[in-house]
Amino acid sequence: MRPSVRLLTTTQPVEGVDFLTDELDIIEYAGRWDYGPKSIAKMGDREVIQRWIKAGHESMLEMVDATFFIECSRVVTHELVRHRIASYQQESQRFVEYGDEDPEDLFVIPDEASPFAKTYENVNYELLKTYKQLRMNGVSKQEARYVLPNSTRTRIIVKMNLREWRHVLRLRAHPSAQPEMQEVANAILEVLEDRYPEVFADVRRDVAAGTRAVR
Repeated sequence: MRPSVRLLTTTQPVEGVDFLTDELDIIEYAGRWDYGPKSIAKMGDREVIQRWIKAGHESMLEMVDATFFIECSRVVTHELVRHRIASYQQESQRFVEYGDEDPEDLFVIPDEASPFAKTYENVNYELLKTYKQLRMNGVSKQEARYVLPNSTRTRIIVKMNLREWRHVLRLRAHPSAQPEMQEVANAILEVLEDRYPEVFADVRRDVAAGTRAVR
């Protein structure tokens, strides 16, 4: 299987707050309060967000979250959860049964064009076979999972504010990042730069230039 991402939710203005129509209004409104009511009167200049970012002023981006459903290997989720300004809800191997799964649907092969791809497939097949044998012999899911490899598919819900997504994607979409992690990060970046070009346009440029986040 190949990793995939899907945007689930974003921060939305409360109904009835008529001066905020979408997430970018929330960012602009929060940022303008740094400069007082006279700046609030200028609401509607979305380009100010990029000017703030270029000046290194990003705290207003923390006012909006984006939540993604990600399907990938546990290799990727082990890397994701190192980022602490986030919330995670992950599929549990204690409760999920893999006894009816097929190897091609359950495992991620690092590089399907690699001469070692068949080796990965064979190892995964044998480990899944062992898992199924353990389960048939009465071993609990939480104990049988010990034989499952890092390549096992998992699903995780990840919420971060936009400032943190910018930081994470600069690191994880970078050409030096782990390949599957790059695939996931670039898919998320594509969604976010389409939805919030004022916030993420420079992230794509930095990644293309091979620039990592500094923090």
